[in-house]
Amino acid sequence: MTAGVPQPPEAAERLEADVVVIGGGPTGLAAAHFLAGLGVRTLVLEQRPAPSGHPRATVINSRTMELLRYLGVDAEVRRAGVPLENTARITWCTELSGTELAALAVIDSADALMRRAAISPVLPVICSQNRVEALLVERLPENARVIRGVRAGELIRTPSGVRVTAGGEHPLVVEARYAVLAEGLHGPLRAAAGLRQTAAPPLGRLLDIHFSADLSPWTAGRESALYWVLNPTVRGVLITVDPARGEWLLEIPALTPAEEHTYFEEEVDHHKLIEAAIGTSVEGLRIHSVRNWVMGSTGLDSWRSADGRVLAAGDAAHTFPPTGGFGMNTGIQDAHNLAWKLAAVLHGGAPDTLLDSYERERRPVAEFNARHSESNALQKRALLESDADPAEFARNIEQHRPHFDFEGQALGFSYAPGPGEPVVQDVVTYEPTARAGHRAPHAWLDVDGDRISTTDLNRTGFALLTGAAGAVWQRVAQEVPALVGLPLTAAVITRDGPGLRDTGGAFADRYALRGPEAVLVRPDGHVLARLPGVAPRQELRQAVDRIINSGPVPARAEEPS
Repeated sequence: MTAGVPQPPEAAERLEADVVVIGGGPTGLAAAHFLAGLGVRTLVLEQRPAPSGHPRATVINSRTMELLRYLGVDAEVRRAGVPLENTARITWCTELSGTELAALAVIDSADALMRRAAISPVLPVICSQNRVEALLVERLPENARVIRGVRAGELIRTPSGVRVTAGGEHPLVVEARYAVLAEGLHGPLRAAAGLRQTAAPPLGRLLDIHFSADLSPWTAGRESALYWVLNPTVRGVLITVDPARGEWLLEIPALTPAEEHTYFEEEVDHHKLIEAAIGTSVEGLRIHSVRNWVMGSTGLDSWRSADGRVLAAGDAAHTFPPTGGFGMNTGIQDAHNLAWKLAAVLHGGAPDTLLDSYERERRPVAEFNARHSESNALQKRALLESDADPAEFARNIEQHRPHFDFEGQALGFSYAPGPGEPVVQDVVTYEPTARAGHRAPHAWLDVDGDRISTTDLNRTGFALLTGAAGAVWQRVAQEVPALVGLPLTAAVITRDGPGLRDTGGAFADRYALRGPEAVLVRPDGHVLARLPGVAPRQELRQAVDRIINSGPVPARAEEPS
């Protein structure tokens, strides 16, 4: 960003917003939803005239589905996709129509499904990125707007914030207080804002083929999220997109220099690759799109510009291999963390320094997801390159569970791990806890003949969750109706009293409140603090002070570039 303030072109339309978001992918659109829901005027600029038809990301994990539930689009997403419980299997085979080598059940029984359903109000789903984008645009709130077909080309500092100049058929100049860069891996504005990209060595190059075909003769009865195929012609994976519509993605890594040449330099026959993966020709096979891309992890030396006005999120801040499916999920969760902090600052309830906590909290989560995804990618490459005996292959398949069964990683990450503790304690197993930094656990509550989740109580602000002995917190919330400019509500939850009832006992078990103790939940659903209830007003003030005055983001060591 330049120190001067050049004047915008006279012919351009001039617009104003509190926040301008560059990039209309899932992260940028989610940011617009979350910001608008908190009363922030938001404008999204996207250079593509319409969402890409290529599926790219496909798995939406439990935590992201919870966030889509906040936005009221989770039901539409499930209808547009495939419930993961219907495809909760990973299959390895010579070809889809050939010999099955092994299978890993992610949800292997009705009991396992019930355990999964007990820890979140929603279940994961397979729904392609382009469909998620379309639904988010369709349900955009009134004080958010998306303008497509414009390319943001200049980002400069102004006395009141930022100015973005965008070219296209209708040139624009947008004045805003803050800019969120959700421009993806290759966007140009991070450099203009002084955000330097870093990159680990790439892990390979991949070919994606998006196609339609009726594969039900070979998938019926063994419906899977992924079908890994290992044969002399193709070693890759058939990814479920929408079997009911016959929609699939074949992803093939180049494992040798010869394959690099074949897939990316020659005129490769994509139909033959698909048929080699299936093991036979298929009538009506139709290819929709093909892309090739480099797999690896990237990052930024800082997620926030030196003047504080520009913040990066999603693929603009971090990318990692798709092995684990955390790319789109991490970006949407970035947006959720950042949105309430921007709203608090813009509403005048918090100092600008609150925004420093965004990178402090989200970067360790992204870095954990990157390391885990890289480990998965290396294991999968070794597996694809091996010539293991089928019996030995099947015996060792359980060691790959953390790649595909990751509820602990999806729900269990912490923004305040203890000294020496990892951000994620256990990738596979999620143990609900109401400790500070963790996602506030889900528990169903009965109210007036209806049922809500504890995760519904903080949608528009802070929530104080307490038990029968915590009525003092209701009086405190009446006296202090807002924290850092966002609403504060108190919920007294009892087993059989009036109001919210914990009839199943899950709330009591997972929150383990004693006497007048309360759990203060942030607008992003993470626990800010456990408050004893001895001196409630002082405890509340101190909890808020801790996050506002938590200091600048620590300096980072040089990363490989």
